[in-house]
Amino acid sequence: MPKVIFDTDIGDDIDDALALGLILASPELELLGVTTVFKNVVARAAQARTILRAAGRPEVPVAAGCGAVMSPRVTYAGDARRAYLEGELPNQHAISLPEAELPPLEPRHGVDFLIDSVMAGAGDITIVTVGAMTNLAMAMVKEPRIISRIPRIVSMAAAFDRQVSEWNICCDPVAAAIVLGSGVPMRIVGLDVTMKVQFRRADIEALKASPRPLAKVLAQSIAAWEARSGWAHTVRGLPIMHDPLAVATIIDPSLVQWRRGTATVELQGAQTYGYTLFQQDDEGPHEHAYEVNADAALDLWISRVLAY
Repeated sequence: MPKVIFDTDIGDDIDDALALGLILASPELELLGVTTVFKNVVARAAQARTILRAAGRPEVPVAAGCGAVMSPRVTYAGDARRAYLEGELPNQHAISLPEAELPPLEPRHGVDFLIDSVMAGAGDITIVTVGAMTNLAMAMVKEPRIISRIPRIVSMAAAFDRQVSEWNICCDPVAAAIVLGSGVPMRIVGLDVTMKVQFRRADIEALKASPRPLAKVLAQSIAAWEARSGWAHTVRGLPIMHDPLAVATIIDPSLVQWRRGTATVELQGAQTYGYTLFQQDDEGPHEHAYEVNADAALDLWISRVLAY
């Protein structure tokens, strides 16, 4: 049973919540904890704890991590440091229960939670990153010994088939470069495949019709996302399976086809800052997904979550 820590910027795009739902609904995965990253990490942690409580898993620790980023130069709109300091709320915050009704927030900072968990483990904890890689990069800088104790990182990040800085990279390119350069084996599930997997209307309607607690809280998250996010109406108003696909590949790696090599982040270019590059190499530490069985991935997600 793979042990995982889920590192997430839950609360803005809906895919983080849907990925957490898949982890909880998959008996093959042992969720050791959740760490939140980027902007208002405490508010993000409230949503994660709300979902965990609805799923009957309030004992899973949730640690708030880095709200600001390592990179001195970023390309996204807005300021992560300001958002952290001023308590900017993510767009799904309305579904979070009041603090008094939630299990307590893990007292350790997310970076320390990562370090302590990995160092106490048996070299068998997979880190799943579906947001900026700031927490994991900071953990590697603070305690380099964790690098040799992480068997694999699974990340929703990057784009190798187009000229763009994918969101989770562009939020903190320096952090991504540290993680990619660490030598830890990584499976990278990026826009090359995730943009090919959009939830079907029937999936969302089935989720909204389900009386099960996990399905209900995920449906509430979707409704909040639809109400607050302009993204909700860009492609038929249906979520894209970015982060859940990364999780699904842990359960069934054959959902995608993989290339092995070395991934890097461009940090020098004036116009290409934050772009990701991939050099194919049979001895490289990274694998990236380049093809996907979209229907199989969607069927896995909906069957697991509706049955939980």
